[in-house]
Amino acid sequence: MELRHSYELEVNSDCSETVRYSYTDIPIGFFSGRFSAYPNASVPTHWHEDIELIVPNEREAVYNINGKLVTVRSGEGLLINSRRLHSARLKDIRDCCYNLLIFHPMILCISEDIEKNAVQPIINSTIDYILLQKGTTWHENILHWFSIIRKRHIDKAMPKAFAPIEYSVLKDNQDNSEKCAMIGLVNLIWSEITENIRPDEKPHTECSQLTSMKAMIAFIEKHYSEKLTLNRIAIAGHVSKRTCGNLFERYIFISPMKYLNEFRLKQSITLLKNTNMTITEIAFACGFSGASYYAETFRRALDKSPSEYRAFPDEPEEKISPITF
Repeated sequence: MELRHSYELEVNSDCSETVRYSYTDIPIGFFSGRFSAYPNASVPTHWHEDIELIVPNEREAVYNINGKLVTVRSGEGLLINSRRLHSARLKDIRDCCYNLLIFHPMILCISEDIEKNAVQPIINSTIDYILLQKGTTWHENILHWFSIIRKRHIDKAMPKAFAPIEYSVLKDNQDNSEKCAMIGLVNLIWSEITENIRPDEKPHTECSQLTSMKAMIAFIEKHYSEKLTLNRIAIAGHVSKRTCGNLFERYIFISPMKYLNEFRLKQSITLLKNTNMTITEIAFACGFSGASYYAETFRRALDKSPSEYRAFPDEPEEKISPITF
């Protein structure tokens, strides 16, 4: 077993994350990270089937989960439900390091009965997140199980020297023991949730809205080089133009056309850095109506022209407003 201690976010065109785990055969991961590792210290908007539990080690961060803002402070934890669109940023200019546990719901479904009565009702409910705070016993219990997971990863002692065959057997046994312990601890965390959360009987009403959002974002990121209108974006999500605008403002606090322009700018920066294409060629390749409009938009975002940026690329796209919230 080889554990990864840092977390690299890989977001696909529909905003889904390609989740990577700590193990090759069970869908559980535990990682450490810092907000400063992301452009503009902001975690980009994404979603995944997995359940996520993040605990800041110091300072605090602000999360946007399905359009709801929640501040997570040191000593607290935030559990994000499956398939929720979320992003994050620092509360202030100071960096924040964190530990993160992520696991797929399938790890909880050891029987059809448990899946039907203890897993699906929660992940399909209107509960987007749980802010875990001290002073609430079951919250503290979850944070306690989380701290045990953290301790097992960070303080795991390296085995002493053995003969190669003995070491191989010992390592295999330790690996299996570690996996069993992780599965058990994750189930203990979930047991606290099922014992204390009573989801309403209504299905998750925002699923259709999130489906529309994901479809519209995927459409923009696939067709950004074309002439796009608000109507075309709305049609991709099977919603009206008004609903399209409202959904973008609600979930990522940005208009559809601004999202499109910022995505085009980010793509153009990649071309400026990695190709010999002319400014005019890049403008048209990224969907801008012409070189002049592209240069004007670029200067507003980065305080320099595309040519100046290409000559001195010392300030990358971090100066563009991050597509988070």
